[in-house]
Amino acid sequence: MNTFIRRAVSTLLLLFSMLFHALPLKASAPDSSPETGKNPAVVLNELGFASGYVWGSLNRKADNMTVYPLIARVGFNMNRLLGIEGAKSTLQLALEPQVNLISGPQDGVEAGCGIGLRYFRKLASPVDLFFEASFAPMFLSVDSIEQGKAGFNFLDHFGSGLQYRISDKTAVFGGYRWRHISHAGLVDRSNMGINSNAIIAGVSWLY
Repeated sequence: MNTFIRRAVSTLLLLFSMLFHALPLKASAPDSSPETGKNPAVVLNELGFASGYVWGSLNRKADNMTVYPLIARVGFNMNRLLGIEGAKSTLQLALEPQVNLISGPQDGVEAGCGIGLRYFRKLASPVDLFFEASFAPMFLSVDSIEQGKAGFNFLDHFGSGLQYRISDKTAVFGGYRWRHISHAGLVDRSNMGINSNAIIAGVSWLY
């Protein structure tokens, strides 16, 4: 298991490094194509990294599970695609590759990639309020009464928080997430669901 965790964390860090070095090239490209004269409908606007603290219950015992998330964030501004105007609101498509370390009755990992939306609303010049939701196809490496044998599941979350811009290109953020693990009945095993709470904080590079 320790070897698996090391490989999973190494893979996440490698992916984040590749995204950090490659994607800004696209983000810094001109807003319009000389061939079409049109602005792109969806543009990269954030690369980030987050971690935090998750607490919940496993095997029908209260508050006996702790999770330490390691999350990369890739955000795309969708305002042009959806016709959202003005500088106060931003709707972001977010991808979150993640490896989350589980400590509890069994040690293990949650490994997958979240796909979701984050809506920003400007409160003041450097501060944005955000609301978010996502689902993540993932591998849960521990057996449980709730979900049966280790294997495929979905990790869903709903949350809100604040983003504070340190500069035009850098921000920090933090917030709360309610999390739910299930396999939506797609697998022939128990599907009682695992609920948990999370406090997440991170740093973002903005484009």
